[in-house]
Amino acid sequence: MKTVTYDSLQAEHAWMIVSDQLQQRNNMLAKSISHMERNPGELPMASRLIILRYHLKMSLRLLTQEARQQKQQPKTENQLATQWMHVHQLFFLLRQIDNELGRATNESHMLRSWMGKTEGRVYRSALVHLN
Repeated sequence: MKTVTYDSLQAEHAWMIVSDQLQQRNNMLAKSISHMERNPGELPMASRLIILRYHLKMSLRLLTQEARQQKQQPKTENQLATQWMHVHQLFFLLRQIDNELGRATNESHMLRSWMGKTEGRVYRSALVHLN
C-alpha cells in the first residue's frame, strides 16, 4: 500500500502543472507549424518548429520511460526525491522549449504576429506554480 503524504501530494501537483504546460506547448507548436506552413516563405521556420516539437515529444517519451522503470523497482527511501527529480527534468524541458520558441518568435515576424493574437494564458510560465 502506498502512503500518501503532503510532500508526495505537492510533488504530484507540481508534476500535473508542468505536464499541463508541456501539453500546452505541444499544442502551441502544432498550431504554429500549421500556420507557418501556409506561407511558402515561412517553411524554414515551420521546419524548425517541427524539429522543436519532435525534441519535445522524444524527450517526454524518454523521461516517461525512465519514470516507469523507477516505479517498477522496489520502493526506496528516496522515492520522493526521485519524484521531484522527474518534475525538475520536465520543468527543464519546458524551459528549453520556451527558450527555443522565444528565439523563433524573435526571428520571425509572421510567427511573432500570430503568437501575439493567440491566447496569452496558454503561454504563461509554470515557474510561478513550481516555486
